[in-house]
Amino acid sequence: MSALLPRRSPVEPTTDESQVVSLDDVGSEAVFSVLSSEVARTLLAELHNGPATQSELADSADTSIQNVSYHLDNLVDAGLVDVVDQWYSEKGREMDVYAPEGSLVLVVGDAGDLTESDSEPEPQPVETPPRAGD
Repeated sequence: MSALLPRRSPVEPTTDESQVVSLDDVGSEAVFSVLSSEVARTLLAELHNGPATQSELADSADTSIQNVSYHLDNLVDAGLVDVVDQWYSEKGREMDVYAPEGSLVLVVGDAGDLTESDSEPEPQPVETPPRAGD
């Protein structure tokens, strides 16, 4: 028998833009505070692999749903994660689906001189030091 409610629907990313956090920005304190937690960083990394529910994140992070809920609330408040959809469990309960608020978080020292064309840094060549005996 097929379910009356769709369990999962495809979720489109909220944005592909980078989120710029300046060290001198008033809102940056919340970002740094939430990212000081290893669990929060793990959840954010998992969400960059794809949208997920609290229970899926609890399984992948090997922690409780209550712990995931706490850290997701903090990530949402900091503007790093958002609820992007609602899926239904096998029992028909609505579950929020979370995804990151952008493709990456970019921390800059001073955003005052940052223009739209500067929002993503140019890759810099990496010089490798000479090996011993070269």
